[in-house]
Amino acid sequence: MHRFHWLPLIALLLLIVFLIGCNPYVAAVSMTYGVATDARSVSTQASDTEIESAVKANLLASPVPGTGSLSVWCRQSVVVLAGVVPPGSPAGGAAVQIARSTPGVVRVETFFVSRGGSEASDLEIEGEIKAAFAADPNVMEERASVGVYNGHVILVGVVDNPAKIDEYVADAQSVSGVRSVRSYIQMVN
Repeated sequence: MHRFHWLPLIALLLLIVFLIGCNPYVAAVSMTYGVATDARSVSTQASDTEIESAVKANLLASPVPGTGSLSVWCRQSVVVLAGVVPPGSPAGGAAVQIARSTPGVVRVETFFVSRGGSEASDLEIEGEIKAAFAADPNVMEERASVGVYNGHVILVGVVDNPAKIDEYVADAQSVSGVRSVRSYIQMVN
């Protein structure tokens, strides 16, 4: 009987953790904070989200192999496509055409690497970059998305101060394992 006296307490703690994790109010507050701290207007954020979703859906539906595995970001109607595109693969060109044909897209930028590295290493680098952003009081982690491809980093976002772009880049460059940093961070329109 004494072996199981902790069982109800453990069950209660698991239930509390589950309920907090599934709480729509927690998710709503998190989402609202991101919208409120974004340098873009709410209507621009909505438009960018629609464009990004449309491009992603069309890449997934494309018959060209490799397009569905590319990353897509949209900020102020500028689409950034990134990922691994082996030499001779038609995936990069097809992805650019898909993005350009999406209504609302003003420009398409690309960052393709010819071969992927260790996914675990890239995820670790991404986590360390986000931690560097979180530790830096001069930048807001939510304003810059991070992609890492074989140690090559891209930053995508929108800021209201040009000095912030350099701070994001410097934070990313400070992380061990980063081979290069390309910034697609824009000034707010």
